[in-house]
Amino acid sequence: MTLKYIREHPRQATAAGIAVVLVILCGVGFYYYQHARERKSHELLQQAIKAYEVISHANQQPSGDQLDQLLASFDYIAATYPSLLAGEQAVLYSGHVLFLKKDYPRALEKYQQLQSSTMARKGLASLIMYHIGRTFLAMNEYDKAILVFDQLTKDPDSPYRREAYGTIARIYEMMNKKKEAVQSYRQYLKIFPEAPDAAFVKSRIAELSPTGPGESS
Repeated sequence: MTLKYIREHPRQATAAGIAVVLVILCGVGFYYYQHARERKSHELLQQAIKAYEVISHANQQPSGDQLDQLLASFDYIAATYPSLLAGEQAVLYSGHVLFLKKDYPRALEKYQQLQSSTMARKGLASLIMYHIGRTFLAMNEYDKAILVFDQLTKDPDSPYRREAYGTIARIYEMMNKKKEAVQSYRQYLKIFPEAPDAAFVKSRIAELSPTGPGESS
């Protein structure tokens, strides 16, 4: 039937064949175009990350110009490749650079932007939450920081779970809430009795605990 249709309608058959070929060529072209974009975005991101690591691990505070140039690099990648993983990772590193600049409100915006990202859906939600909590802490937003770190303590698979418990206790210390700090440190030891800083935590409990009647936190 197909051959009969082709013989009877040669023009339509030719047009259909050309359309099929064009669709295939467009698909192949788009594949190679996307592959080239992914490769280029990855190369640019790796270059920017390497520069970030040099600056962030330097013994001296990076200059404002260095940080501004680095931020521009990550912002360019994020704006040019927003739908690719490299674009999302660039947003994360933009937050890191802004944190180094002590521009905490803008850093927080970058981290919060990633909460609905592919990165978050692919298992990096706890990483994003950790940086959000860390930024709230740097902003002295203690109550908000505690809420974020408390979420991390509830995730048994989070690599930040132990640090989250300890950070909550330290925040309570910073707020001069000794009773809550002691409770948090005890909870920390209950869950992580073999923690490498267990001796330090025990010393903090002893120092913060009331030593006599009538004392309060």
